[in-house]
Amino acid sequence: METLFAESPDHIQIAYDHLGSGPAVVLLHGGGGRRQDWHEVGYVQRLKEEFTVITIDLRGHGESDQPTDPFDYSISKMCQDILAVVDACKFKRFFLWGMSFGGKVSRYIAVQSGRVEKLVLMSTQLGPGVSGRLRQQAIEFRDHWPAILESLDNGSVEFASLPPEDQDVLQRLNVPVLLAWVQAMLAWPRTDPQDFPCPTLWLVGSEDQDAMASVNEYKKSLQDSLIDLHIIDGLEHDQVFEAIDTVLPLMREFTAS
Repeated sequence: METLFAESPDHIQIAYDHLGSGPAVVLLHGGGGRRQDWHEVGYVQRLKEEFTVITIDLRGHGESDQPTDPFDYSISKMCQDILAVVDACKFKRFFLWGMSFGGKVSRYIAVQSGRVEKLVLMSTQLGPGVSGRLRQQAIEFRDHWPAILESLDNGSVEFASLPPEDQDVLQRLNVPVLLAWVQAMLAWPRTDPQDFPCPTLWLVGSEDQDAMASVNEYKKSLQDSLIDLHIIDGLEHDQVFEAIDTVLPLMREFTAS
């Protein structure tokens, strides 16, 4: 399949594809993922007969541009990327499904744009851009890597002299890009249940420690919101996405209702 690109207002190129026909459903992958994740698990194949399925590589991921300045990952820019793709596909309104990091981005699109018909959040926290245990991990990552990257860049440190765990991270991940969006995410504003202007399905695995912490924090306030919480027994964070036979019927029923 040929990759399509839309240009965001700040000239970042965003990779996407679309298949099928009917109302638009936009699918946003998790952090460190790519749009092909939705194809590989089977979501696109099952949805394309009734929807125009639009899968997007978030900036910093996949075939989209990968800037290394945290400023380039402000939530306003992230939202503009998605709207640029939807505009290129010639849709005014759309359904939006986001997994984990993609769910975090989805929250702001729904709150800020007014163009989302219905929203599905999978394995995603509410509140700040990142909170709780994950926030502490993000802060530690932010504080750990800048000096190492600078030392490698200016030659004052050799790769072989780094601790094995740092060598492993550098070999597996694009650390400058990851550092940029992690830093930016720490500054993203809160989204609370009453902020959501459209019906929202919140899917959380009962064994997802971080998402369940968010559920426990916000459960009472959900009563006066448009959010419908559905806890899936026995599933961890990534398993919610992988359990397509369990979650897809819930998502389709919610979208169609």
